[in-house]
Amino acid sequence: MHESDMDPYRTSALALQKTLLNLRQQRDLLKSQGRDQEADKLARTIAGIEATLREIPDTPTLQ
Repeated sequence: MHESDMDPYRTSALALQKTLLNLRQQRDLLKSQGRDQEADKLARTIAGIEATLREIPDTPTLQ
């Protein structure tokens, strides 16, 4: 795959990384405010996203 073909994937990957960072920061803020149940729920959501990402092949497929 040509490098320019990968640009949409890179853009999406960077956006996803930013979203995950924001979610982690929100989780940490909730914890610091003593809102443990909300923080735990968000932590489970983050873990689910990360588990899904681990299942994605490293190289995009054209299926």
